[in-house]
Amino acid sequence: METVVTSARERARQVLAVCLAALARADHGETEVVAGVREIGALWARSGGRVDDLLSALNAMAAELDGNGAPRYDGCARLAVELVRGVRPPAPEQPEQVETPAGTAAVFVVDGGSADVVAAAFQRGARPDVACVVEGDRAEVLLPMRSEQTAVRECEVVLAKLPDRSIRAAVASGPDGPAAAARLLGIVTALDLPRGVYGRADVPIEDAVARSPESSAALRRLIAPVMESHSLRTTLAALVAEGGNRTGAAERLIIHRSTIDYRLARIEQLTGHSPLTVRGLQVLTMAYALCA
Repeated sequence: METVVTSARERARQVLAVCLAALARADHGETEVVAGVREIGALWARSGGRVDDLLSALNAMAAELDGNGAPRYDGCARLAVELVRGVRPPAPEQPEQVETPAGTAAVFVVDGGSADVVAAAFQRGARPDVACVVEGDRAEVLLPMRSEQTAVRECEVVLAKLPDRSIRAAVASGPDGPAAAARLLGIVTALDLPRGVYGRADVPIEDAVARSPESSAALRRLIAPVMESHSLRTTLAALVAEGGNRTGAAERLIIHRSTIDYRLARIEQLTGHSPLTVRGLQVLTMAYALCA
């Protein structure tokens, strides 16, 4: 059973004793000295002692011995370092964390044309590990990548080769990569964001809400009466696209200002949220993005 010594001065004597023994014996290597000092520090830590108390006592003992003419260990500073290492051993090195999603996926929508052009652009990039599935105006591309950010950049490079095409794309990783990317693309499209490539970081709030069954269900119930009415649904979509600007939304819909005001008031009656306030428009926008 280990004997616990709670005196910092006694610990200091032990440290100096190890050092003096090393000086007295030619066959006592430095490695053994270091190990002995660290073990003393470790014992002190396990007994609940403070490292500052032990170092203070060590310095006092070293000065006392030196004053009495006793041999003093030249590496006293090194002694203190090794003592502290015994008290506070370094944490084991952690292996480098590398993002390696099993299936980073990108889903593209090509407006007014076949998505074959997207698949062909990726295939011309000579990436044998990229798989493409095309269906109508949609292209699903599986991209083995280190991270979503890397996948977004590669998609942007590919789309830059198709300047004459109006394309939106969303990228997501994980086991549900294609489904998550499709969900993101739906949000991006509903919000009428500019053509380009999007990841989770571009619509973090909407994506978080969409991944929460409780929150998304509540918002779907909230917006259901609006989505059932063509005029109200298109009015809200126009307002979202115009960033809440009523005049811009009315011009987009080619309707009178009084007409859009009536429709917005009706949306507030049905949902309890005014699309003319910042908070109300945020709630309605998220709900619309989930259901559009």
